[in-house]
Amino acid sequence: MSLVRFLPAWFHAVADYAVAALLIIVPLAAGGSSLAVATGVTVGIVIAVVSMLTRYPLGVVKVLPFTVHSAGDYLAAALLILAPVALSFTDTDGRLSAFYLGSGLAVLAVSLVTNYQYSPARTAQLPTIRSQHA
Repeated sequence: MSLVRFLPAWFHAVADYAVAALLIIVPLAAGGSSLAVATGVTVGIVIAVVSMLTRYPLGVVKVLPFTVHSAGDYLAAALLILAPVALSFTDTDGRLSAFYLGSGLAVLAVSLVTNYQYSPARTAQLPTIRSQHA
């Protein structure tokens, strides 16, 4: 479900891999309690795997419909936003908690503006714009 469908699938795919990488790298580099670090690394790995399995421009093994992928985006956003409180590491790992909150809000924002109706066949059928100089 998107509120506005202006973000194309290719941009969403790039954002997915960027968020996955950041969620793995930042907690490992920043350090913190094992639970706080494991939260980001786990969510990052899951985002990367789901992205690789999605039928969209940067999917590797394209088995998961992009519309199903969208449910995972909202779940990832909820996990990132709620995990620091639910797992009780907001007081001990404040910077990672803030990073997860910001990441969750970013995932939510991207999800709300993505066009999840991506189809390679539909994309191939779009008319091309010819150059005026040809």
